[in-house]
Amino acid sequence: MSCSESRTYVINGTFEDEKYDGEYVFLVPLDGVMPRVIDSVQVKEKSFVFTGKADSAQVKIIRMRHLLRLDIQELLVVVEPGDIWVRLDTVSAAGGTPQNEKLQSWKEVKMQADQTMNLLKRMNQAGMDQQTAARIMEQWEKVQADFKQFNREFIDQNQGTAVGRFVNDMTGAGQ
Repeated sequence: MSCSESRTYVINGTFEDEKYDGEYVFLVPLDGVMPRVIDSVQVKEKSFVFTGKADSAQVKIIRMRHLLRLDIQELLVVVEPGDIWVRLDTVSAAGGTPQNEKLQSWKEVKMQADQTMNLLKRMNQAGMDQQTAARIMEQWEKVQADFKQFNREFIDQNQGTAVGRFVNDMTGAGQ
């Protein structure tokens, strides 16, 4: 295998429903979106494939046209050498390469923390007595602190990688 071949990526994406056949999926930079750097492919038989060179790992977004984003969650993906799998759905997921596996695990922890904090917030807004409200806020703060600690550890373990930089930039936990 030549050097240039080993620096390629393949993103194999799937949908659960054939109603997306004929639609386009876009692979866009995380920041500084410029029309010349957006890649797109058409969905056929509930699947799509992006391929290209990956000289360095970059976090990008896989998305669909605006109206479909109500049903299909945008997905962050690390474009890095290797075979990347993607499942687009109401909760999208990716994996297959080291940084995509790590990004997916981080996303799952973040979603769980967000869900728990939102539930505690709603409970607190339900008009409880002061003692119960104080305990709920204590739990909310603990979940938030635990997630911040998780982010710091994640960033430390992934220093120098695209996924480590992304989580640091997004959360500021490494500072």
